[in-house]
Amino acid sequence: MSWRRDFYQIIATLGPAVDGKVMDLIKAGATGFRLNCSHLTWTELSHWLVQLENGFRQKGDAMPVWLDLQGTKLRVGKLTQPISLKTDDMVSFSFQYSQQAKDIPLPHQWIFNVIASGDDIALDDGKITLKVVATEKNRFLAMVIHGGILRSFKGFVLKNRSSEFQQVSDRDRTFIEQTLQLKFVGYAISYLQTAEELNHFKQIASKKSITAKIERKAALDNLREIADMADVCWLCRGDLGTNINLYELHRYEQQFSETMKTMNKPFLIAGQVLENMVNHSFPSRSEIAHLGYLMENGFTGVVLSDETAVGKYPLQTVEFCREYFDYLTA
Repeated sequence: MSWRRDFYQIIATLGPAVDGKVMDLIKAGATGFRLNCSHLTWTELSHWLVQLENGFRQKGDAMPVWLDLQGTKLRVGKLTQPISLKTDDMVSFSFQYSQQAKDIPLPHQWIFNVIASGDDIALDDGKITLKVVATEKNRFLAMVIHGGILRSFKGFVLKNRSSEFQQVSDRDRTFIEQTLQLKFVGYAISYLQTAEELNHFKQIASKKSITAKIERKAALDNLREIADMADVCWLCRGDLGTNINLYELHRYEQQFSETMKTMNKPFLIAGQVLENMVNHSFPSRSEIAHLGYLMENGFTGVVLSDETAVGKYPLQTVEFCREYFDYLTA
């Protein structure tokens, strides 16, 4: 295939690890930025937008910024502090937004209407798994199968059950309407299943750029129609891996790239792209090899998440991507 260096994108997610370092990320090689609105208040988002505008002023021109909207993605609520969940622990969830006692808050009423004993749960892109053992009104008990540290607003997946899209949430609508005047802002829509869902967001966002996040099997089944309506597509392996048979993930990745190569639109990989660099100054050999494989199969860039938002080596991660893409396109 023909390599185009100017076509490859390095999208850096902003977070505590890079607060005050927008210009450093630009110098390191970032070509755009992501803000995860599921983790931000409007005040916090404004803080980042001011930093970005200042950085773009120093650079001399603006860069694309993606506001990642929650869509129908489920998340736990606000915790008083991170919770260490250990294998065989029994934990309870209750219908609330902010933690009031020991229960883990879960602000999604329909979950409590359908959940049953024996159901499987995945938290934080599948890093933590649980099995439901008992239910009651607006509360259920689950056993931890694979433990980990749970933080506020991490993803919640109830296996083999899906929520139905009804309308754009007030929260997502507000984030869009309050940023429509910013020319550099576009929107990434989480947990899509159909092009019809995406169209609801496009109607509010007017002519702003829209990214479709592909992280459910239904979205892959409807990929051609979704991609036709979107400006960009991201394959988000974290949530996708919790919604499908994990052993089939490579097949879905291949299916995605084969379809997208016929659509003449950019498509990026997201989710644990260089996960090793959250805690280490260099990616693993397998991450490097796989990234090269993805680029050779048409992917036009990467979306870095924890690597830049909370990782120990955010600038080095961006620099590695830039140097690697330079090497591939030399």
